[in-house]
Amino acid sequence: MIYQSRIEKAQFRNCRKTPANQTMNPDNGLAGKITEIVLQGDDLSQMPILLPLLAQLSRDQRWFVWVAPPVLLPKALLQDAGIDLKKVILLKPDEQNSEYELACKALSAGTCHAVITWPGYLSSEQLQGLEAAAREGSSHGVVVRRRQDA
Repeated sequence: MIYQSRIEKAQFRNCRKTPANQTMNPDNGLAGKITEIVLQGDDLSQMPILLPLLAQLSRDQRWFVWVAPPVLLPKALLQDAGIDLKKVILLKPDEQNSEYELACKALSAGTCHAVITWPGYLSSEQLQGLEAAAREGSSHGVVVRRRQDA
């Protein structure tokens, strides 16, 4: 079985904002920042390496958003890794919103403590846009890319 969550625009906008000082510890240096993870090639066998990070990120009081993951992992695998699926929102790009736009909106909303995205190539301007959105929403962005896209 594959875990998949959907969220309507109104639901996302109406999520209660939680002050960053009640969730992410500002001393940890992650709120308002972007972390880049570079993987070698298209090898999705490296995904299990990310599971402990994803589990840690799902322990916050605010939402944890995944934008367009390259593969949907089995629900049991995610739960066994300690990921709280009740706090995970999966967003998929469509004709109105690209991966980049969804990530920026989620980061800047203030309702998500962390947003992880697999965007492929990002320009310097787009990376700066993600950083600005993370600062605005006191969120932590995680960008996972292949080496050739970094």
